[in-house]
This record gives sequence, structure tokens and C-alpha cells, in this order.
Amino acid sequence: MTASLRLIRRILETEAAFCLARLEHLDALAGNALGLAWRQLDAGAIAQMARHRPGPAYNRLLGLRADLLAEIAPVLAWYEDAGVKAEVETVAAYTDPNLVGELVRRGYFQSGFRVMLAGRPRLPRPGPHRAVQKITSAARLEEVCAPSADAELQAQCRAAFGAAGSALYLSATEGLTTAAVVLFRQEGIGFCAPAPLSPACQGLHIAPFTAALADAAAAGLAWVCVEADLASAAQRQLLGLGLNVAFVRALWTPL
Repeated sequence: MTASLRLIRRILETEAAFCLARLEHLDALAGNALGLAWRQLDAGAIAQMARHRPGPAYNRLLGLRADLLAEIAPVLAWYEDAGVKAEVETVAAYTDPNLVGELVRRGYFQSGFRVMLAGRPRLPRPGPHRAVQKITSAARLEEVCAPSADAELQAQCRAAFGAAGSALYLSATEGLTTAAVVLFRQEGIGFCAPAPLSPACQGLHIAPFTAALADAAAAGLAWVCVEADLASAAQRQLLGLGLNVAFVRALWTPL
């Protein structure tokens, strides 16, 4: 699959919509204990902040493009005023020398890369599959969250589920939930994101992703996408599910 600029923009807008909805739900659930704040630059770019949780997982500027060059100074000043060091993420298809030069001038360097994989969802091949439970109600979600003693992880899962407005897919081993994936839908695009039910739910687990992809196919979604680290085991697994690299994302970190 060769991704067009239109598809890339739609993916970025879907990702930004998911991030915004999740942040709004998390802010309401956690009573702003994380010090959350955000600024939406446009439909495909959003700056996220959690003053009480340092690190790129909470503090990211997503979707920065060359046509948003004028936004760099005020957004970075916003982070600096809050005492937060944020990760800036750019997409290769939308970058240019002026954008790169501005980030370098401000003391940022490329510290890594991620890929956004996308594909037309398809039903899984016949064969044995690990059982996956689909959560579609808030009541059932509370039953799943109850065993976790970590209030922040519970809030994260509730926020992700509330943002999706669709379904949460869980796989379990010996009665313990080992993986969770949320499928967010917007205008024919499905965005898959891991949901942190417990500290053990890390990395990519294929079973819930396969179930989410099957639902995306049954719902007639045109595309489904998910992010992974470049050249990681997760990327290789997702390629095996029929997804392909839609674009590469560069990670910029302040010196």
C-alpha cells in the first residue's frame, strides 16, 4: 500500500480526535490530578501535557507539519512555562528544511522513529484463535477494572473506552487480563490503541488486535491503523496481519 497525503491526513485527524476525547474523559475522571492540559493546533495536530507525569507518554506534540511552523514558538513556550519537556513528533511526508531547521535551532534532536501502519481491515483466516472478550458496556468495563488497585490505570482505561464510544477487546490467560485494545472510529477510519488495564499489559498482543480488525471489517471501515516502534517486533506482527507502513514519524527530544 502506498499511502496518499489525503489518507495520511485522515489518519492524523483520527488519531488527534482519539487523543482529544481520551484527554477530556481522563480529565473528568481524574479530577485533573495529572495536571492535564492540551492545545489543538488543527484537526490533525494536538499538543498534550500532564504536568505531574513527566515523559513523552503524557507530553507529546503530535502532527506537527511544515504549514504549522508558526505554531512552534507559542506551543514550546507553553510547555516551557509549565516546566515540561515535551516530545515533538513530525511526519516525513509533511516535513521540510524550514521545520527541521527550526526544531534544531530550538535545541531538539531526532531521538527515534515510529511507524503508523494501516490497511483495509479483513476478517481473520479460519483457525484456532485465543479467546477475546469484547466489552461494549460501561457496567462490564467496571467489572474488568475492579481488580486493579491502580486508580490511574483504571482511569486511563475508562477514558480510552469512553473516547472510543465503541468497544474494548480483552484477552486473558488463566482468568487474568493480559492485553486490551480500544478501537476508535471516525469517518471510515479505525484507530487501534492499547488500553492499560494493568502494569502487565505492555507491548503488543495479537489476539485483541485481530478481534478489533475483524470488527472493523464487519463494520465496513475503509481503513484501520495502529502505531508501533520502527523495526520492532510489534511492527513485524502487524505486518503479518496485513497492515503496511502508511508513514514514518520522527521523534524529537530537547537536549
